[in-house]
Amino acid sequence: MTYSNSDRVELGRDQLNVGLENMFIPGPGLESAPDITTTRPLTSYRPIKVPRGTYVYASAPARIDLAGGWTDTIPITHEHGGKVVNVAVKVNNTAPYSVKARRTEALILSLSYDPNIPPKHYYSLDQIRDHADPLVPCALLKACIVASGILGITAQRHDDVPFKTVADALKHTGGGLELVVRSTLPIGSGMGTSSILAAAILAVLKTLKGEAYTTDDLLYMTLEVEQMMNTGGGWQDQVGGVLPGFKVSTCDIGLPIKLNTKTIDVSDEFIQTFNSRLLLIYTGKTRLAKNLLQTVLMNWAGRDDAVVKTMDQLSKDATRCERALLFQHQHGSVFSEIGAIMTRYFAAKRLLSNTTLNHPPIVKRLLAHLEPFLEGATLAGAGGGGFLAVLLKPEHDRHTVINNVKRAMAMEKEKEKEKEKEKDKDKDKSQGGTAQVVETGDGKEEKEARTSSSSSSSSSSPSSPSSSSLEEEKEEEDSMWIWEATVDTTGLIVYVGDENHTVMP
Repeated sequence: MTYSNSDRVELGRDQLNVGLENMFIPGPGLESAPDITTTRPLTSYRPIKVPRGTYVYASAPARIDLAGGWTDTIPITHEHGGKVVNVAVKVNNTAPYSVKARRTEALILSLSYDPNIPPKHYYSLDQIRDHADPLVPCALLKACIVASGILGITAQRHDDVPFKTVADALKHTGGGLELVVRSTLPIGSGMGTSSILAAAILAVLKTLKGEAYTTDDLLYMTLEVEQMMNTGGGWQDQVGGVLPGFKVSTCDIGLPIKLNTKTIDVSDEFIQTFNSRLLLIYTGKTRLAKNLLQTVLMNWAGRDDAVVKTMDQLSKDATRCERALLFQHQHGSVFSEIGAIMTRYFAAKRLLSNTTLNHPPIVKRLLAHLEPFLEGATLAGAGGGGFLAVLLKPEHDRHTVINNVKRAMAMEKEKEKEKEKEKDKDKDKSQGGTAQVVETGDGKEEKEARTSSSSSSSSSSPSSPSSSSLEEEKEEEDSMWIWEATVDTTGLIVYVGDENHTVMP
């Protein structure tokens, strides 16, 4: 049985209140939990009974934010109002995020997040409750387990939980639990990984638990998970991966928070053109979004004029991006408009996070070489690392552009090496000249001084790079260009199979 976002059950407004106001846990600096409601029809996932030993699977695309990011972040979103346009994407023709889980006969909690690391087994409740540190192994998986209620474990150590051990919880809630999570993207990619994975994990656990849920349940429960992990964040990442294609999402000023998301219908021809003109380049630098989030929230709290104006600009550009997509047939310059918006968006991210084009340094070099070919570009997500999303001009072939830029960067690197060699030669000459002016009296010490200088210079000059370091450098360069993003038209998919039907390595 398979559920996707094309499997829609429209719910009336009187059916939308599902107790979500109790699902939000305030993070540091928030004295109370904002009420959360919704104003749109939802996708509903019907409850089914999953036999023990049978896997529940989920797969989800990544997202590229095109305009308005940061206005979705709490408390900015309910103090200023938020509006974001983003697009769900497959990477290398595959949904990059996948999850599977099943209940087992053995009373073991087994969590796996990396195919190269053996699954981790947990036995005490406190081992599950350390999810408040996002750097703890399996922190995201643990937070989702607690938030889903599948094991009856709460986040608070002092709560009166009837279970003393994980084995007790497993015994009374349906057996052991195996949870496997995979991502084909690097950590800190800026593509919404943690939030989208959280939504996919919650969907799998809810299905395994035999509970009905809606798309909005997943969106808001993901907010809860992020607060449990003390990473904060907003709502645009999970919206971007759970729902397919291009979307515009808004949140009005004030409480309760009212999130409204609409899919923007675009033609197949537009999608094909967008795919052909979209470049995804990995910068090789990762950054935890939490670190940038703290900087941005501090700047917002100070209500600096430049910061407030930037938030206004972000919202206005999201509206411009929405209109360009809505009227793509009537808008001859739709791609140049979207490209310009992406470029302004990137500048706004840098202002808010106190970063520059040198964060990371490769970005400035890339943009310099790409400048003749691009309509616009932005680092995905919070910025400061991860993937660079580039929209090309119509007359340029993507593969030709990649080859041109790779060639230009290789030539640039050779020139840098030549400069280093010249510097070394100048340094040797300078040190040799010093030895010549030493007054020795009999000439013997002068010769020794020269010899010593030459030896010292030789030892201080950089050695030739080893073959292994050259191979690593080549692999790093190649990893920049091995990614291809295409618009995803499916969104989150949840299905039930058997242990021989696997979608993950």
